[in-house]
Amino acid sequence: MTRHLRYRYALSLTSQFYFCGVPFRLDTTPKCSLDCVYCFAKSRGGRRTSKELIADFGSLQGKFRRVLEADTHNTDVNGEMLARRVPLHFGGISDPFADTQASSVSRKILALLSTYDYPVILSTKNTRELLKDETTRLLKDVRYLAVQVSITTLDRSVAKQIEPNVPSPQQRIKSIEALSKEGIYTIVRLQPFFFPWLRQVVDDLIPMLGSARCRHVVVEYLKLPVERNISLVNDLFKVTGWNAYDFYAKKDAELIGREWILPNPFKWDNLQPVITALRQHGMTYGSGDYGLNHMGDTDCCCGIDQLEGFGKWFKGNFANVIRHSGNQYLSFHEVEKHWFPKRSIKMFMNSNCRLTHRNDVLSYLRQKWNAPGTVNAPDSFLGVSWFGEYDERGNCIYLKEKVL
Repeated sequence: MTRHLRYRYALSLTSQFYFCGVPFRLDTTPKCSLDCVYCFAKSRGGRRTSKELIADFGSLQGKFRRVLEADTHNTDVNGEMLARRVPLHFGGISDPFADTQASSVSRKILALLSTYDYPVILSTKNTRELLKDETTRLLKDVRYLAVQVSITTLDRSVAKQIEPNVPSPQQRIKSIEALSKEGIYTIVRLQPFFFPWLRQVVDDLIPMLGSARCRHVVVEYLKLPVERNISLVNDLFKVTGWNAYDFYAKKDAELIGREWILPNPFKWDNLQPVITALRQHGMTYGSGDYGLNHMGDTDCCCGIDQLEGFGKWFKGNFANVIRHSGNQYLSFHEVEKHWFPKRSIKMFMNSNCRLTHRNDVLSYLRQKWNAPGTVNAPDSFLGVSWFGEYDERGNCIYLKEKVL
């Protein structure tokens, strides 16, 4: 019998608070056993993570009880987020239903979330598990729920090779239809979006999703890991017959962190037929791409901002501030109007970017706001520029231009 170790960071604020409306994740394990060849977690070193780590349900249950029933003051930043009822992304770095052990713990976690009517976005590819009677009953009991399913291609043979341990794309779409008929809000994450499959997405996949009553689609282009040998990306290109490294180089891709990212103007221009098709088939578009997060049809890229129970999503991120700024000029005053947790987030930040003094979320946002030209700064968003202007407190003032 495998001895499992406690996964200490099952519940965690994420550093995506710069641009994301749901920077609060819950994972049953830090490592997914589905072995999709494009897995971002593996490309970032996740293959070195122990297979034996798993969330301690008793600890999670105790955390929820302490924060939501007893003490909302004497807690850490995660407790602040829970007390605020910031929606959780369940399955942020690994699939909750990747294997039998993970599925068992994940069902307990769903029951816990149901007990507290806690808002949650559940992300999975293993829709086979979702349609089991026991799991479906649990899902229907969660009052504030959105289910997000990832799909990359409709080609069964390709999907089998790049996503070897999950149901076929067609089976996933049937599951989306079944969940939608049960009244569950369904989202598809087209991630990664492979540029050569653009016509397949527009002509075939999107109409099928519309017929299945999917409500919202988040699109995010493929990110290319620098560490080709750590990831399985070379296997991916053998299967697809497409050398993305050459393509990305020709399109002047930018190195952001440890990944190659296509330029924002190229991504945005080539997303137009996708966005048009989504709207024509009754769905809304959400942008999961760096620099385009403010360009979706909804305020929160995953589309939950208008759902009952999800009103406490994190609105202080730059994408939302830029999106809703009524002025041509952007100032940090517009960030400060929102709610932020006050406890330190130092333990969740890369050691290279920790601040010297205060380490709360607002301090990190202020530091990034005043670092134009860096990753996640306001001028990394399409249509936003900085021309050297400051306000009376020394914070950068940005120029926001309309993007057609």
